[in-house]
Amino acid sequence: MNNLQRIGGIAALFEAAIYISAFVFFGAFWDYPVSADDAQKFIFLTNHQVVLSIVNLTMYVAFGLFLAVLVLAIHQRMKNKAPALSQLASVFGIVWVGLVIASGMIANIGLGAVIDLSAKNAEQAMTLWVVINTIVEGLGEVTKLSEAYGFFY
Repeated sequence: MNNLQRIGGIAALFEAAIYISAFVFFGAFWDYPVSADDAQKFIFLTNHQVVLSIVNLTMYVAFGLFLAVLVLAIHQRMKNKAPALSQLASVFGIVWVGLVIASGMIANIGLGAVIDLSAKNAEQAMTLWVVINTIVEGLGEVTKLSEAYGFFY
């Protein structure tokens, strides 16, 4: 087994660990006030911005980086056995990497923008928050955790 295959396997294990950790975080630790009013939700987000930013960075950006390594390892492994399929899979994998990383960046930058706007107009900030969620989920949905735990709404 060559080095890239070994690194690809390790990257896949890190991706699994990130996915499971996200379930644990949102299921056991994240106590988003779903039934609160908009102002209370933004106070919560403001107080937990750093933690949420780190989780988004891990869930999307780090996951995307590990995914890039995995895509390369799978391509290398399959290129001689099924060259056309390997190329096609690699194209989709690379696109997915870009979308997942972009989603994480949009989530973190959007969080800051929403928190800033919430100080001026909570209603507009909530509308922006829903739009950001839609974009993030549409581009690089690593998981439906945010919806499952009432995170954005």
